[in-house]
Amino acid sequence: MNVFLINMIFAFVLGLSLLFVHKTEYKKKMYVFLMTLSWVIISGLRGMSVGPDTLSYRNRFNITLRTSWRNLFDNFYIVYVNDEGKDPGYSVFEKLVQIFTDNYQVYLVIIAILFFVSMGIWLYKNSSELCLSYMIFSSFLFGFYAITGIRQTIATVLAVFLGTKFIKEKSLVKFLIVMAVAFTIHKSSICFLPFYFISSIPVNKKTIAGFLVLIPVTFIFNKQIFSILGYLVGYEYSELENKGAYGFTILYAAVLVMMLLFLKKIKENCENYKMLYNALFMGMLFIPIVFVNPTSMRVVQYYSLFIMLSVPELYRAISKNYRGLFFIGSIAALFLVTNVYSYEYVFFWQ
Repeated sequence: MNVFLINMIFAFVLGLSLLFVHKTEYKKKMYVFLMTLSWVIISGLRGMSVGPDTLSYRNRFNITLRTSWRNLFDNFYIVYVNDEGKDPGYSVFEKLVQIFTDNYQVYLVIIAILFFVSMGIWLYKNSSELCLSYMIFSSFLFGFYAITGIRQTIATVLAVFLGTKFIKEKSLVKFLIVMAVAFTIHKSSICFLPFYFISSIPVNKKTIAGFLVLIPVTFIFNKQIFSILGYLVGYEYSELENKGAYGFTILYAAVLVMMLLFLKKIKENCENYKMLYNALFMGMLFIPIVFVNPTSMRVVQYYSLFIMLSVPELYRAISKNYRGLFFIGSIAALFLVTNVYSYEYVFFWQ
């Protein structure tokens, strides 16, 4: 049974039922709630064999359970002064959760609630077409957040979902605070730090030309750039990224090209268009490093989430006469991707 394909069908049918006829705020909230619930169930109730690192995170969870608070805080000195180990903030997060439960399965549910509630709020406030956004996530983004990479999942909540709020509010201090916390949980989150300043860069012919010039530059010097980013990202996820990094690159580039083609119309429709385009630009600039080592996808993922906001704007920018065709084509492509890049899944009781 392909749970992820079934969930895609659920997202599609639910979207048709609630969002394409007499769309209301109540129906939008109901859609977000039900999609959040479905993903919490899938992510939180997964078995230990689902995902490349679920079991290893359980082992780490049990180690933290036996570690004193003093040792956890001493670990900050060991990591940042002695340069041994990594991500001491994550162990503190684990310990905080362990005040309430020492059950790892419950812990997975808590992580799922934290991420998917945050994502639901983020999409509700920023997406113009929620069904498309959730279909995109359910097709090819879920593998990076729903079944693996707990540390980066938490860091993403802070850096992207909460950080975006502070960027829009132009609250630099709050943004830096959440980024500092995110860095202690997964150090790759530092790659999202420049976005506070980059997100407001005007999108015009000059910036697009500069971006197009930088892409071949990053390809030429991708090994040198990776040698720097490799320290930030780590190397423990190569099995996951090797499975779909190159296909993802093609999808990402296709979305960006279409966004550029419809730039004028999207500017008219979308208040936050600068943020969307600059996020896509940043992700595209990091993608050449993937061709050195697929683990670099962990950096791209902070920016790739903005695809969930960008494709709906493409849908709105297209003439009403062709929107139906675009929607059907997009859904068909997403179903195909889900079927090709699927993962084995079992619930914890199976």
